[in-house]
Amino acid sequence: MKKLNTLLSFVLVLSVSSAFGQALQDWPCTGLLAGSEITPNTPCANLSTAAVGATDLDPGSCGSANLDDGWAWFTGDGNTATVDFTGLSANGILHVYELTTPPCAGVLNVYCSNNGGTADESITFPTTAGNTYLIRIQRNGSNATITGCLGVTTVAPIPGCTDPTALNYNPAATVDDGSCSYPGADYIHPTVGAAGEFVGACLVNDCGPFSYTDDGALPGNYSTDIGTPGFGGIYRVFCPDQAGNCMQVTFTSFVTEASWDYMLVKNGPTQNSPEFAALHTATAYAGINGMHGNLTGSMPATFTSTDASGCLTFRFYSDNTVTAAGWAATMQCVPCAGGPTGTENSDCMMMTPLCNTYSLPGDATGPGLTSDGCSFGTCPAGGENHTNWFTVTADNGGTLDITIVPNDPADDYDFTVYGPNVTCAALGAPLRCSDAAVTGTTGTGGDTDFSEPAAGNGQVATINANSGDSYIIVVDEWSPNASGTGYDLNFSGTATLDCSILPVELAKFDVEYYSDEHATYLSWKTMSELNNDRFEVQRSTDGVNFETFQVIKGAGTTQMETDYVTIDPDPVVGVNYYRLKQVDHNGASRVSDVRSINILDDFYDILAFTPNPTTGKTEVIFNAYKKEDVMLQVMSVEGSTVVKSMLPAVPGGNRFDLDLSEVEGNVFFVTITTSNKTYSGKLIKR
Repeated sequence: MKKLNTLLSFVLVLSVSSAFGQALQDWPCTGLLAGSEITPNTPCANLSTAAVGATDLDPGSCGSANLDDGWAWFTGDGNTATVDFTGLSANGILHVYELTTPPCAGVLNVYCSNNGGTADESITFPTTAGNTYLIRIQRNGSNATITGCLGVTTVAPIPGCTDPTALNYNPAATVDDGSCSYPGADYIHPTVGAAGEFVGACLVNDCGPFSYTDDGALPGNYSTDIGTPGFGGIYRVFCPDQAGNCMQVTFTSFVTEASWDYMLVKNGPTQNSPEFAALHTATAYAGINGMHGNLTGSMPATFTSTDASGCLTFRFYSDNTVTAAGWAATMQCVPCAGGPTGTENSDCMMMTPLCNTYSLPGDATGPGLTSDGCSFGTCPAGGENHTNWFTVTADNGGTLDITIVPNDPADDYDFTVYGPNVTCAALGAPLRCSDAAVTGTTGTGGDTDFSEPAAGNGQVATINANSGDSYIIVVDEWSPNASGTGYDLNFSGTATLDCSILPVELAKFDVEYYSDEHATYLSWKTMSELNNDRFEVQRSTDGVNFETFQVIKGAGTTQMETDYVTIDPDPVVGVNYYRLKQVDHNGASRVSDVRSINILDDFYDILAFTPNPTTGKTEVIFNAYKKEDVMLQVMSVEGSTVVKSMLPAVPGGNRFDLDLSEVEGNVFFVTITTSNKTYSGKLIKR
């Protein structure tokens, strides 16, 4: 076997046949023959390996062997060349060698093609002007003759971006000209926390779709030293801006330093919300499972929030050594049964008017549909977690103190007061604020400062209110997944509060959707009425802009209970908001609290479990359109019933805990039967 750059001295044998107008030569290293030169961009030449000569080469690629071969050549012109060997009489093999020093020295590149059978062989490659390109032809696995038509075409290179991940990728480009530009991510992951906290950015409410990457974006690497060793990484939170929706993320790439740099994808709106189990494996840190290493083989990977907030939280940690390409992801909202309703006072525009002590038995489900009041870097540094918004107005001037007393002294509540006389659209800087990581009672009147950081004592100065001054108050329960047990919001001081700002009081106001009629029934009750002219029944699809679709005559003045019923015959798929505008005979009016119904498309109206797989305990989530008792049934894979019971359901998303810890088996089938639909799903226990 010979090497291509070996120089041998022997007589070249040139095969010229009257049937073929071009010649192949034997071993080319003793000199290139003019008769075997191929002129680019001319018609292909009919060639044969018959009687070329006995000096052969095994290039060692594309299935070649030390068998009869023939050679041609051409000179590069700096353009892109394509060598075609077509119309073959047998299975052929085609090689091209690029040389800097002909006839055989300075081999730069070797290209080859072996398509099998009598298929045409073709090789395309860039050329360098002045370099020599040797073309070798051989019949596959045989010394027998092969014939075909050999030609070379060259075209000017097409400069452009050849990277398919770039914004300006040009599939026709043959030469990368360095012009590639990459998409700037809509959101990147932060690298430092605010005001001594781990939150790195204000809450984002956005149903997208949008892109989300590490701080290196594309195509750079993420930074080192993100987070604190032993304490965890920096996080940011994404939540829906539309009621009845939950966030969904799809990772399209993910590469970090294995074991040491990790991502936690969390189902909820706080740094300690529970992680998803999928793709979260053991890291180098005791007790921490996360996404890490090269997960290319698992892409794309999708996570969908099942938390009542509809939010997803991403927490990332990197050490001080190796970095990698990080991740690229897209996020969007998907309709869901258990997501935010848009009617709770988790947003400023849905704030609850108060004029005396308010007792909340539980906590808000999340931060709502808008990111209100986050200043980032100063209190409230991290924005919202599980928030309730309120407003009060001073009836007469004096001192005003606001105190939050948790039902459980171990709960941690933060608060902010805006005002006086501000709006949700222009809250301005906080009047009083506490981000203190203390538990128990917090509020105004216990100190002389106006703001408390995470390391503070949770107490700020008393407010001096003037008559008519209004204030907006937000109480934020910090614990993960709203695990607090509620609180009392107390008011004290010499100022009194105005109760005329409260909405019309109804003994009952219910809305129920009947899927078989595709209609919403609204019913309400008054215990008594005074000069009540009418109720204007209003509907909205965004929770902000309401339109009257019916007017119901009021009872005037009465001390009797009065029941009202009406129907919305054409609700939309999605969230429908309803409220009542009560109008007196003199034209004065007040509006009721808002109720909503989330009408889900069948594709999204499903039974969900979190976590799934589970070690025994899981939360079951389903949708209902009316207040009723529904049937729960859990069956083993063998078909035996292991749980069967009735559950109370309310309109909208319903959640309950299912404990199969003591039940033998690994696969269970869960069904919930409502008056509208039977839901079913598979639950895995590990």
